[in-house]
Amino acid sequence: MPELLFEIGCEEMPARFVPPAIEQMVSLARAELAGQGLGFAEIKAHGTPRRLALVVTGLDQGQADREEVALGPPVKAAYDAEGQPTKAALGFARGQGVAVEALETIDTDKGPRVGVRKQISGRPAGEVLAELLPRLVTKLPFPKSMRWGSGSFRFARPIHWFVALLDGQVIPFELAGIKSGDQTRGHRFMAPGWIKLSGPADYLERLGQASVMADRDQRRRATAEQVAKAAAASGGRLVPDEPLIDEVTDLVELPVACLGSFDREFLEVPRAVIISAMREHQRYFALEDDQGNLRPNFIAVNNTQPRDLAVVTQGHERVLRARLADARFFLTEDSKTPLIDFLEDLKEVTFHSRLGTSFEKVQLVKDLALFIAERLGHLDQAQVARAAELAKCDLVTEMVGEFPSLQGVVGRDYALRSGEDPAVAEAIAEHYRPTAAGGELPSGDLGAVVGLADRLDSICGFLGVGMAPTGAADPYGLRRAAIAVIRIITEKGYNLSLDELIDRAVAGRQPWIEAAAQKGRKPSPADLEQVARQAHRFFQNRFQGLLTEQGVPTDVAQAVLEAGFDDLVAAKARALALAEVKDSPDFAPLAAGMKRVMNILRKEASQVPADPPRPELLQSGAEAELYQAFQDLAGEAERRIAEGDYLGFLRGMSGLKGPIDKFFDDVMVMVDDDQLRNNRLALLNHIAGLFASVAQFTHLQLV
Repeated sequence: MPELLFEIGCEEMPARFVPPAIEQMVSLARAELAGQGLGFAEIKAHGTPRRLALVVTGLDQGQADREEVALGPPVKAAYDAEGQPTKAALGFARGQGVAVEALETIDTDKGPRVGVRKQISGRPAGEVLAELLPRLVTKLPFPKSMRWGSGSFRFARPIHWFVALLDGQVIPFELAGIKSGDQTRGHRFMAPGWIKLSGPADYLERLGQASVMADRDQRRRATAEQVAKAAAASGGRLVPDEPLIDEVTDLVELPVACLGSFDREFLEVPRAVIISAMREHQRYFALEDDQGNLRPNFIAVNNTQPRDLAVVTQGHERVLRARLADARFFLTEDSKTPLIDFLEDLKEVTFHSRLGTSFEKVQLVKDLALFIAERLGHLDQAQVARAAELAKCDLVTEMVGEFPSLQGVVGRDYALRSGEDPAVAEAIAEHYRPTAAGGELPSGDLGAVVGLADRLDSICGFLGVGMAPTGAADPYGLRRAAIAVIRIITEKGYNLSLDELIDRAVAGRQPWIEAAAQKGRKPSPADLEQVARQAHRFFQNRFQGLLTEQGVPTDVAQAVLEAGFDDLVAAKARALALAEVKDSPDFAPLAAGMKRVMNILRKEASQVPADPPRPELLQSGAEAELYQAFQDLAGEAERRIAEGDYLGFLRGMSGLKGPIDKFFDDVMVMVDDDQLRNNRLALLNHIAGLFASVAQFTHLQLV
């Protein structure tokens, strides 16, 4: 069966572009081939910084013949009373290129219509692919694309060649001024000439002979093996860094590792700075000894096999020596001043033009952190205050100016060098955690509390001056910050009131919020309560998304959060409990009954009395039975809720299922008698009140 080889040759793409592009090549090819009715046995894709390739085996020879039905106007509009074709029928036939006599009546969901059946002959695979392959290129998505020359076509990098072969024959097409052919290029430096290809069978082998490992999996294995071999030769071990292995894999077409060294005196520079200087700037791997101490060595992965690897290694060493010398200079300069002395410099740093300086933010974060610590009750207030004051001081150091990704890490090191409490120093680094979705949380409470205060101030501040995220745009990471707040509180089990924290954070930002309102910012939330409500909704949306990511059905998350989530820990426990029992045979009927109860109460909200039901007004046996059943269960149910045993509560209340069903079968709630009607509404409200503390059942989707 036919085999397809398709390669796009281009300038070197950024490493992060390559793996997604390989995946997209496969998924787009599958969709395009299926859309054209071409079957296949297998699709594979390969990629390097200079090329993306697609290999399709077991391809159909061509499309199958098919019948197409074109529908025209309704029959009653296509023929007049005498059965003669109208202008509508004549126009449709003419448009389809057939005689009006060829039209036939076809039954459809909207009644009989005239139509025509056409037998379409399938096209050969090569003819289809000549149109499909250029379309696939234009559909490949990249984080950023570019134009070149005078054309308007966009791609990740300028394209230099296309290889398009079906069973060894060129599939002719032209795109962006480049004609398809049967020739590729080898390694840019080691085998830059043209290489004639015959098809998929020898593609990888021919490129391998030209110093190109086109198979990404093979190239990654080779990269990892060479790095491991160099690490073993050093007498140390590799500092684990799988993401860097991936990145280097997509920076080269032929990985060649070398082991370099640097002066031991540079080891006085903080470990994180050394690793960052190697990793972030040069893509070098760090090495350590058996005790976990950094060794004065590194591993670089080259994209060529040089004649003299020692010369190349010396070049890497010179580059790294300069980077480490800079870092040592920054350390020397920064160390002349205790970390706390940098606090004053934050007065000259603008946090945001609408939200003041970083110094002002530090003061607000400190006040809020002390408030949180007071609520938790077990933290040393002096430590909290000191950690908050020092948390942002490293932002104005020379070291962080050069290595911005190390903020917090540098602060921790400088705090220890300044003689600060080790717990305070650790909090400086940890208050940034989690740094990504699902990332590691602060290990200690001190860093967690400062991190909570920092994020709450930012969220309420930006919302308060009208800078809420819009659509996919979230330049200040407020959504990520809200998720971090929720995760820290719920996963650490902090007994905190979210509403109280929001109110406190909004109050701290009152001058900036009022100033924004006076300047006519849109929206202009001069009312602090309005800002607090906006922040509450913001957290609700993030919490709902987080719960669904953790396996809670969307309707359950909505039902629970609508019942309140001031206590985030309890709200999460309620959601997990309801998700577990919602569809169980014992609970589902009760949930349906409670949904009916709450719908009635919502509809008749203006008539529902606040007082509990009066037993003496219970007339029917069904309503008395429901009242008694609830009374029998209520005490235990309230105890379970108070203890946070929501699963036990929900399972225990399943006994109300029968009495509720009987009540609705035998009792009419909305009777004319005001006293009876109000008492029955009070009974339902009395029952619903307990359930409503767990979830608003009206939001549940029940099968």
